[in-house]
Formats: sequence, structure tokens, C-alpha cells
Amino acid sequence: MSVRMIDYVEGLPRRGLAVTAMLGSAALFAVMTAAARMLSDTRWTRPLPTGEITLARFVTGIVVMLPLLFYPSARLLGTDRPGLVWRGLSGGIAVYFYFLAIRYTTLTNAVLMNLTSVIFAPICAWLFLKEPISRRAAAGIVVAFGGIVLVTRPTLSHIRLGDLYGLISGVLAGTAITAVRRLRRDETASSVFFYFSLVGAPVALLTLIGDRLVWPDPAGWRLLAVMAVSSIAAQVLMTYGYRYVTTAQGVLLTLSQILYSGAIGAALFGEPILWTTLVGALMIITAGAVVSLAPRHAP
Repeated sequence: MSVRMIDYVEGLPRRGLAVTAMLGSAALFAVMTAAARMLSDTRWTRPLPTGEITLARFVTGIVVMLPLLFYPSARLLGTDRPGLVWRGLSGGIAVYFYFLAIRYTTLTNAVLMNLTSVIFAPICAWLFLKEPISRRAAAGIVVAFGGIVLVTRPTLSHIRLGDLYGLISGVLAGTAITAVRRLRRDETASSVFFYFSLVGAPVALLTLIGDRLVWPDPAGWRLLAVMAVSSIAAQVLMTYGYRYVTTAQGVLLTLSQILYSGAIGAALFGEPILWTTLVGALMIITAGAVVSLAPRHAP
């Protein structure tokens, strides 16, 4: 048996765990989304401003990462500070608009629009990193935009505000992904995630200017805890999963979040799932698969 075959066989249990971790990560991100929606709904708790929910998300991230300051190998403070700050800024604003989308549209639409980051990332890489877009990826992007139109159903005079917020979050998340790809050449995953929270927290604070802070009731505190813990756990599982699966496989597994969120939205919030949403979701998922599998530097 060749060395390559031995390595492959020994890697199978890890790959199985990685796939499980990626699916668990997608499910936990769906839980985070549901908790964020509940935090803005009077049926579940005293509603909190979107900026306050976003701030709780980032403060938790900072607290979790701070102990790594005592581990030099984590290189938490990084070296490319401007690049790390830019990643934190684009990612922080993306999260704020994502939480706005969760508040003002269905969970399915919010997740779908946010996950268009898979499509916008190669566009941003083309603009900022001068990476060419293959014909296959270009075709996938066109299909994805068709799916976006089906899901949002815009007219010349109207587009639902929540869907627009979600689309903005997808564009910004695509920018953040491009920044992460560049940063990961030299920076650790810990430093990238730390700056994501460190810069995202003041972004959330700025959105609270002119807003009245709301002290959470007991149900609100529980939901904040669920939202924060599920978010961090999802990040940890996703980071582990990407060690043993390819980027393309990881993207496809992450897209399963759409299914979880759709089921939660229908079960907990009575959100209808329209045929246009189903077809649009299929187009976006297919496009995500095509783009993630496309050769990065093909002509």
C-alpha cells in the first residue's frame, strides 16, 4: 500500500469528524440566528436594539480570546495590524447588517442573502487581489444573482428592507473573506478572529448612538447566552472542520445552514416557504458549489 494511500485511510476518521463538525457548525449558526431573532421579538422577550445584540456577540468573542494573550504561539495581536483592522471593520459591519436582516425579514431570506458572501468573495478577490475569475465561477455568479432576484422579488419601486440588509451583509462578508484569505498567509486564525471581535465591538457601539439601551429581562439574558455560546461554538467547529476538508467541501457543508434556518423559521416563527424562495435557494446553493469548486486561477 502506498504512503499516499496509507495517509488517506488514516485520515478517514478525521475527515468524518470534520464533516460532522462542519454540519454541527452550520446547525449552531442557525441556532444563533434564531436566538437573535427572538431577541427582537416581543413574543419571546423584551426586544433589544440590533446594535446591542451585535455588541454582545463581539464582547463574548473578545472575552473568549483574551486568555490566548498568554500563549505566544497564538500571536493574538498579529503583525499586519492595518489588514487585521480592515478585516474586523468589514466583518463587524457585515454582522450588524446580518442581525438587521434577521430582524426585518424571514430567517431563510436573511441566511440566504448573508451566504451570498460565497459569490461575492471571488468578485472581491478579483477587484482587490487581482485574482482572475474562471468561466465556471462567472457562470455560477450569474446563476446566483438569478437566485437572489427570485428570493427577494424586487420591483422597480420596492425591495424589502430586510432582504437589502441581508444582501449588504453578504457583500461585506465577501470582502471580509477576501481579507482573511490574504491575512492567513502570515497571521494565525486566532489573531484574525480576535480582531474581528475587537474591531466589531466599537462598530456595534457606534450603531447605538441615539438608541436607548435596553436592560434584558431574564428571558433576554438566556437568549443572549444562547446566541453568544452557539456563535462561538460554531466558529470553533468550523475552524476544526476546515483543517481536514477542502475549502469547496467546507463551503458546501456551510450552505446546509439554509436548510436548518428554513426549518426553524417555519417551526418557531410560522414563516412561509415560497416556491420562489425554494428555487432561488437551490440556485444560490448550486452557484456556491460551482464557484467553490471552480479552479481559482483558471482563465
